[in-house]
Amino acid sequence: MKKIPLLMLLSAIIFLSLHPTLSYAQDDSLPTKRIVGYFAEWNIYLENNYYEVSDIPWDMVTHINYAFAKIEIGRIAIIDKWAAIQKPFDAILDTPIRGHFGQLIKYKEQYPHVKTLISVGGWTESKYFSDVALTEESRNTFADSCVEFIRTYRFDGVDIDWEYPVSGGMPENIRRPEDKQNFTLLLKCLREKLDAAGAEDGKHYLLTIAAPAGSFNIKNTEPEIYHQYLDFINIMTYDYSGSWENVANHLAPLYMNPNDPSYPERKEKFNVDWTVKEYLRLGVPAEKINVGVPYYAAGWQEVNGGINGLFGTSSKPLSSTQFHYINSLLKSPDLGFTRYWDEYAMVPYLWNPESATVYSYEDEISLKNKCDYVIENNLGGIMIWELSGITAEGGTTLTSVIYDSFTSFKDEIYGDLNGDGKVNSSDLAILKRYMLRAISDFPIPEGRKLADLNRDGNVNSTDYSILKRYILKAIDNIPVDD
Repeated sequence: MKKIPLLMLLSAIIFLSLHPTLSYAQDDSLPTKRIVGYFAEWNIYLENNYYEVSDIPWDMVTHINYAFAKIEIGRIAIIDKWAAIQKPFDAILDTPIRGHFGQLIKYKEQYPHVKTLISVGGWTESKYFSDVALTEESRNTFADSCVEFIRTYRFDGVDIDWEYPVSGGMPENIRRPEDKQNFTLLLKCLREKLDAAGAEDGKHYLLTIAAPAGSFNIKNTEPEIYHQYLDFINIMTYDYSGSWENVANHLAPLYMNPNDPSYPERKEKFNVDWTVKEYLRLGVPAEKINVGVPYYAAGWQEVNGGINGLFGTSSKPLSSTQFHYINSLLKSPDLGFTRYWDEYAMVPYLWNPESATVYSYEDEISLKNKCDYVIENNLGGIMIWELSGITAEGGTTLTSVIYDSFTSFKDEIYGDLNGDGKVNSSDLAILKRYMLRAISDFPIPEGRKLADLNRDGNVNSTDYSILKRYILKAIDNIPVDD
């Protein structure tokens, strides 16, 4: 075995510790992009869609954000001690910590590639961020408490979910005009404290945030400055529409729909593509950006007008519901719901004309489009809010789409429907048989995606025509915008 000079070895160790994301591609079974899943503390209770740490698809994620911790007397604090550190599950290795935290420690032993972060704040617990960010003393106190917290409970980092600096969020939130600059200073302080602790502990502690998608809230922060202190940024690219509005619009559209009757600024900016491009314009490195995706749906009843309900006016907005509920509606045709696809926004929605009900949601097709968007734009990955949304299905439907996208995309060839690495008449025959229902599925798992040659969410005669034209060399490239 060739001896490696000590200095070279130490340099390599230091380099990898400062660049932890570089390790993803070393194992073919690991994603080449981040898959960040939020785990909600309150799901421990039956009425909240019971979901345990053991239900997390550990082999399909790279990071788990535990939601949430709160701020108490200027320090980070546990919200629900029973759920977090007391509830007895099974025996937990050599630690006295029980609850979800103990389970996280246990499963991290089995899946060492997964990093866990404690998320502070969220929609309901952002009241005191303005206070902890206000002065150098308050920032140091809070940052020191975060270091102590992650050391005690064996987390790999801290995720700040301040919703939102300066304005917005819950009515009782404390807010100040100087939050904009103080937020940056808080992140700087946290970065310095985490780096100092990491140097002592021989590891790199992560610092991330959940960042707003709306243009107004983005303007109240300084992404062009604060990104240097962060390992990555989870943009909350969802809730573009919801129960606070009386118009049935898309929850998480990838692109703008030119037929959206909203006022011009909303029409232009309320979509994933605009939000991502705004952060890029402000100087955030593409590889630090994770696109947020919802495992839930927004809904409206008593909808009048619109396009099969979309853009219609509602007198009864509904509370959000989880993806597995939407799946149950689709699997019960007698309930009267029909799935429609918005070819502009690249997302689906459901419409029931009898009950005048609309649901906007994410499905496997729209999620795959977003994964492709991440790849094509060299972004960092996908963030999921939140993992329990598919639990009633007893599987990992949506998460599998993300995982497969980020582990096999290099080998995928549009039009190669039998997986032999070529696009020829054999693939055309397979597509024809599929459209005639002579076969119920494609020979390879990703076949449906690779057969959607214009990426409109459907496999039909248009795709057949594209494939035939490509084989006859009438066109040079697929997929195409058709």
